[in-house]
Amino acid sequence: MIGTIERDLRRTFPNHYLFRDVSKSENASSSDFVSHEHVSDEKSGDSLGELGGRLSRTRKSNMEEGSGKKALRRILRAYSVYDSEVGYCQGMNFIAAMFLTFLPEEESFWMLVVIMNEDPYKLRDLFSQEMTGSHEVLYIADNLIAQFLPTLYEHLENEQVHISMFVTQWLMTIYTSTFPFEFVAAVWDSFICDGWLVVYRVMLALLEHVQQELLQRNVEQILSFLRGYPALVNGERIMIASSKIPLKRQHVQAYATEFRTLIESGEIQVEEILQSRFARPESLDGYSMSSSRATLPNINKVYRFVAKLKRSTREITFEDLSVKLIPVVGKSKFAVLLSNVLSPEECAGLIKRAKGEKFEDILMRRPGAGANEISEIASRRRTTMEDLDLASELFDRLVCALQGTELGLKLQHAPWVCKGDPDALNATGLNDRLHVLRYGVGQFFSPHSRFMRGLEVSHITMQVYLNNNFTGGTTSFRGGQKFLDVKPKTGSVLLFDQCLRREECEVLAGRKFIIRSDVMYEKAAFG
Repeated sequence: MIGTIERDLRRTFPNHYLFRDVSKSENASSSDFVSHEHVSDEKSGDSLGELGGRLSRTRKSNMEEGSGKKALRRILRAYSVYDSEVGYCQGMNFIAAMFLTFLPEEESFWMLVVIMNEDPYKLRDLFSQEMTGSHEVLYIADNLIAQFLPTLYEHLENEQVHISMFVTQWLMTIYTSTFPFEFVAAVWDSFICDGWLVVYRVMLALLEHVQQELLQRNVEQILSFLRGYPALVNGERIMIASSKIPLKRQHVQAYATEFRTLIESGEIQVEEILQSRFARPESLDGYSMSSSRATLPNINKVYRFVAKLKRSTREITFEDLSVKLIPVVGKSKFAVLLSNVLSPEECAGLIKRAKGEKFEDILMRRPGAGANEISEIASRRRTTMEDLDLASELFDRLVCALQGTELGLKLQHAPWVCKGDPDALNATGLNDRLHVLRYGVGQFFSPHSRFMRGLEVSHITMQVYLNNNFTGGTTSFRGGQKFLDVKPKTGSVLLFDQCLRREECEVLAGRKFIIRSDVMYEKAAFG
């Protein structure tokens, strides 16, 4: 262990004033140190970033050149004794060294203890012998890239580039090992406050920023590009971009729960993972720990197990209904019908699942109707499924189907809501309270429009048609005496502006099943 620590000391920020070799520093410029000052965030108060900015500017006069290496050695050895079960693992050196640029030696040690062992950080799980935490982090990252950057994810798959080939050293050290120090400080300033959500948002922002570059390259070119990418990063731009990514804690938690369930159920085995060289990389320098394609089957078995089951290869087509609505409502309104979103088997499975739930009668009276007046606008039965995974999967398919189109931009931003700023809103996904509606003979839903309010606001309604073996039951958009009918097809999805008045016409024979939810939006965050 001591030999490993000594080897890694030489690799830790070799150009930084505190850690560079004194014998080679005579010709070094003082700007080497200045370039590593941390950027403070004026909005974050007395944050780690501000503290780092103050301390690092005084370090040069208060500490001997190269003395950081001795302090780092003592911290790493002390931690290996403090937590003998974990000991020392490569990557811890960068994290501890970063603390030394902010804090005195003893405080840096205790900061390392906190970051390793306490929520919401728990880096200890990344460095344990089993490294289950590392596999969980990579599993989450893999699914998030598939969800938020599906085109890039598909390209990486086609080129047999697994994300562990490049994000391992990003995530295991929270970007400290290869990225510019100013950028690292900004990430950690947010990480200290918000935990892992920041790490994943930054990862997505980094990849989104170079997505077009990567889509034009093959496997060797991709890895070569990513090897040099950290040095080119504009930290301020990436941090701003990361704040605009609609990733929520519930997304991260859902994938973490999914991974743990798979481990506990025995569907994936940690022992199988450990057979792979990805399990405990021998080096975080370069890509030697992940360059062999021979290990990909093991990694795919772990990180893509659920993704492969969920991802649909169906050809989804769509029809823009906005032009057809002009004669009905007098102007163009967002409405699109997507076909083949769900397979007949998936629809049958959802109907079977819903039938296992308790349906309640839903009767809605027209506004102003008295208690004894029979003036209903809706007659149907409903059950509610709270399912974040299903909501996420449905939304992913809709986004992928409309990607690169004007309809896709409208789905993402609902630009008609804030006409002066069409990018003011960002879609965060579907409301995970999915209402399964069952219409029997004689049941209906009269013309009605609906809104939701709160921290997140819905502006688009989604209806999934689970069957079409019934008579009647069309969805009809109304405008005075004019109307536009949409005939349900199994597996199709209707998205429409909630301002539109719609009617679910009476079912004349059979039973109609639909899932209804809302696309949720929040105000975009800027800088």
